[in-house]
Amino acid sequence: MKHIKPYKIFESNEPNFPTTKEEVIEVCRNYQIYNYTINDDLSIDVDGDVDLHNQGLGKCLPLRFNYVGGDFDCSNNELKTLEGSPQTVDGDFYCYRNNLKSLEGSPQTVGGSFNCYRNNLKTLKGCPQTVDGNFYCNINDLVSLKGSPQTVNGDFNCHHNELKSLEGCPQTVGWNFYCYGNKLTDLEHFPDVSGIIDIKENTVHCLVYTFIENADSFMIEDFKDYEIVRNGDTVMLDRLQTFIRDNNLEMPNLEEIKKHYKIIE
Repeated sequence: MKHIKPYKIFESNEPNFPTTKEEVIEVCRNYQIYNYTINDDLSIDVDGDVDLHNQGLGKCLPLRFNYVGGDFDCSNNELKTLEGSPQTVDGDFYCYRNNLKSLEGSPQTVGGSFNCYRNNLKTLKGCPQTVDGNFYCNINDLVSLKGSPQTVNGDFNCHHNELKSLEGCPQTVGWNFYCYGNKLTDLEHFPDVSGIIDIKENTVHCLVYTFIENADSFMIEDFKDYEIVRNGDTVMLDRLQTFIRDNNLEMPNLEEIKKHYKIIE
């Protein structure tokens, strides 16, 4: 009797980009990509939008992009890598609802908004450093904001992650800052925010809810300067009371604070 040796078929994680201009043209035809120029390295520049939303993409993009003059949308697929993404996108870049664990390969310059929500990200390493619109990284597994853009001109949305610290977040947020549903216990590394601040469903909210929603950077710096929170788990009651009195604020609920912090009077 012949014994057939069993074997497994392994699916490669490496992109299988076209190797000839003819193959590039075929891929562009299949995905209805128009107004493009093929570069010497077989990447393409596109004068307009690229819509790969919900196209049944597997782990990788179907070809290499260099520049996109409009929006680039590869959301709602099964992507595990952004290798092949354009380096510059003049419009918005959408890669939400994929299986990404890394943003390596994403554009470094985005003229509009950048949206990577609902992936499996634990870090923002590799994300664009220039975002002229909104930045969405909500509903991931982020434990750190290190690597995020230092300036976001629109909203910054990182709600429902695993953040215990804001270290690494943008220094400046041009509009609203949404960070609810995390595990923050203090306001260290808080950005300069021009719009609304939402940090509900964080431990620190029980300390600052009477002023935080429309707080300016001076008020937040004042809160930090009073050194009210120590070691992330202890509240200096006399400092809290002094801060509240000096800023003519309503005293937060002390019994609620005691549920989450040790109190030193």
